[in-house]
Amino acid sequence: MTMIGQRPCSALPCALALAAVFSFAAAAQESIDTSRRNAIVNAIAKVSPAVVTITVVQIQAERVPDPFFDDFWGLFGAPLDRSHVRGRAVESIGSGFLFDADGHILTNYHVLQDANRIGSVILPDGRDLKVKLVGADEHTDVAVLQATGDHLPFIPLGRSDDLLTGEWAIAIGNPFGNMMRDPQPSVSVGVISANHRRVSRDVGGGERLYQDLIQTDAAINPGNSGGPLVNARGEVIGVNTMIFSSSGGSQGLGFAIPIDRVKRVAQELIQYGHRRNPWFGFRGEAISDLAPYSLQQLGIQMDSGVLVSEIVTTSPAYVAGLRLGDVVTEVNGETVHDPTDVNFVNWGLFVGDSARLTVNRRGETLNITFAVAEVQER
Repeated sequence: MTMIGQRPCSALPCALALAAVFSFAAAAQESIDTSRRNAIVNAIAKVSPAVVTITVVQIQAERVPDPFFDDFWGLFGAPLDRSHVRGRAVESIGSGFLFDADGHILTNYHVLQDANRIGSVILPDGRDLKVKLVGADEHTDVAVLQATGDHLPFIPLGRSDDLLTGEWAIAIGNPFGNMMRDPQPSVSVGVISANHRRVSRDVGGGERLYQDLIQTDAAINPGNSGGPLVNARGEVIGVNTMIFSSSGGSQGLGFAIPIDRVKRVAQELIQYGHRRNPWFGFRGEAISDLAPYSLQQLGIQMDSGVLVSEIVTTSPAYVAGLRLGDVVTEVNGETVHDPTDVNFVNWGLFVGDSARLTVNRRGETLNITFAVAEVQER
């Protein structure tokens, strides 16, 4: 029979064609599998085993009715409080991560603040670690714990001085950890939205150095505090710390403390058990708060700056030449308007760092430089 418009296929060419089809399909599947395991996935796999869930317990006093005393004392017609005080255990959740082979754990100071005890520190593999507090610093909002155990995972610390706006940022932690039945951390991915971000100095009650922060749109929620912010190489670039939100949930405005600062604070906490408080050795008043008559009497013709009103004669600033009546206008190139501005620059420095004051002394501009010393107990 003659086949019109069709050509019979011999066995060998058909087999080769089928092999080519299967080979193409296998290559396509392999390409898909490879694309799934990208840099982000690899970074998360590298970091997440060392992220811990931290539960702390605070004992809060509360008043509760006491029917017995109400009935008893009521017989005498006396005015009654009708309540007594008892302690109530309140748990809160935060995050942290192991960062060296010695079992040291980084987290935020505010995760542990006001806690009566640490309830648990749990790894993703389910181990509840025995830990002790190494040290904590309120101003930088950094705390270090130390865990004991065998084969503890840890995360390599990166650097934060070379961040690129727009590069990948991965936030890992335990938001709403008490609602989950397993200890594995949650992951959210975004980008570095901004670097060296300054927020209002009233944030944190004006007692925390929430300046020079990393901003990210990776979702950060309650419970993420203390967890790592990671780059695409799986290196920690910051410690997730706070969000701006009108609802309490993530709105794409998350902030992390840069890891370069955290490393220096952690080193001090581990070495000394506390952060050595940097000290300029003087106090001042805002020029804007002084009466015009006082300014005239002092011969000050400036609208802004900090008037040195008290100084310790053994302090680094005095030894370097700062005197009563000087008006400090800049510290390390940053304009200062009131004593709080000076404090924030001071908190960002470490013992031995250089401080440069720009000073106006009776109309003459001076530059005074000295090494920051540790605060003296008085």
